[in-house]
Amino acid sequence: MRHITAAALLLATSAFATAPALASDYAFKLHNRSDGWTISGFYTYQDGAWSSNWLDGKVEAGQSVRMDWNSNEGNCVVPFRVRWADYGSEDFKIDWCKGVNNIYMKDKGFSWD
Repeated sequence: MRHITAAALLLATSAFATAPALASDYAFKLHNRSDGWTISGFYTYQDGAWSSNWLDGKVEAGQSVRMDWNSNEGNCVVPFRVRWADYGSEDFKIDWCKGVNNIYMKDKGFSWD
């Protein structure tokens, strides 16, 4: 999967509305299901380095944001890091090829469907 810029992520919503054929196989929604914590960063790890922050802003508790790899090429298992405002960060792994539609960040850990 290729590195994605924050601007490309913001375009994901309009791409779904205007040109469904352009949507990738790896679009997903990041949900903040924590109890009052704010997500301030989302990063992916590939080719030995962490990406720049995918998020232009913050995702407050109870909010969600659409995201998209804009590609269906590359490794299926790509680590990702979530940075929490006033806390630090946590690293996770997920198999993106298994049809990830939603990632639910919780006070401890995450789940996905």
